[in-house]
Amino acid sequence: MAHALWVAAGLALGAEPAFALPPSAEWRFTVLLDGRAIGSHRFMLATTDGRIADVKSEARFEVTLLGVPVYRYRHSATEHWQGDCLASLEATTDDDGRTNRLRGRQEAAGFAIEVVTGSAGATPELTHSAPITCLMDFAYWHPAVAEQRRLLDPSTGRLESVIVTPLPEAEMEVEGHRASVHGVRIAGLPHPIDVWYLGTRWVGLDTTVAGGRRLSYRLR
Repeated sequence: MAHALWVAAGLALGAEPAFALPPSAEWRFTVLLDGRAIGSHRFMLATTDGRIADVKSEARFEVTLLGVPVYRYRHSATEHWQGDCLASLEATTDDDGRTNRLRGRQEAAGFAIEVVTGSAGATPELTHSAPITCLMDFAYWHPAVAEQRRLLDPSTGRLESVIVTPLPEAEMEVEGHRASVHGVRIAGLPHPIDVWYLGTRWVGLDTTVAGGRRLSYRLR
């Protein structure tokens, strides 16, 4: 699953976004499957001199049938940034029993990525270097994601080619109030991701998962 994204009000594609960051920021999302809450995803961001420094995220989903768990998802990641570029990343993902451990870091030749599937001592299944000097992952909270054409999936280690296009304005409930939001669609993936903003603030996400079911994030 890509963790994975951005258009008026300072987010026009190709324009330089006005993106002021406080010393710290936090997003807490309820995760819904076909409108039913199945878990949460939390992002915590710290800045230094107004620039991104560290981002931590924690996701926990569980789908049940008649009270019995039929699917579990756990993901945690720690990212270090230099300006608007990802400098290093460590992430662990448990996708219903399949565990991936990812480590990545920026080097002179590009962003080096190592993924170990299974136990901690297992041989890496995926080791490669993305020839990019300023890489982003699916950092939905950052408007500059709209300007990217390749994004790193922190749950798999794959570098995804994406096409980002604006969406028409829509109405959405944001923290208990109806609001007019704008967004972008990230295509080029098996299932496109629609990401929603109120001004420059990330407030929601919609995509489709296996079986044609709708997965949504809504800001608490």
